Amino acid sequence: MSDFRDALATLEEAVSMEKNDIVRDSVIKRFEYTHELSWKTAKLYLRERYGKDVFSPKECFRELRRQGTLSDEETELSLTMCDDRNDSIHTYKEALAEELYAKIASLYAGLLRKIFERVEGIKS
Repeated sequence: MSDFRDALATLEEAVSMEKNDIVRDSVIKRFEYTHELSWKTAKLYLRERYGKDVFSPKECFRELRRQGTLSDEETELSLTMCDDRNDSIHTYKEALAEELYAKIASLYAGLLRKIFERVEGIKS
């Protein structure tokens, strides 16, 4: 849990900085590892709280919806976030970087904060 909290803090810090190419790339990298920690923390939450085992990010976010932790809209955004995260680590194009930065700053950082706040009660 503390790893997710710390990663989220670094992402939020980078998003708050004035944008340039270095900040943009830092935000994207921080998003990648924060996303990874978000679903792995949520996976532990689902196991401890509901006895559910999940094995992939998308399955994890769908199960959070089934358990009432995420809304339908948040779940759809989470699934899109998974796709964008996968694209970010397999492709590097300037246009993709700009688009992803905008989504992280306007949508994903806030969603990751909500996920953190909803699952923060688990043991680390």
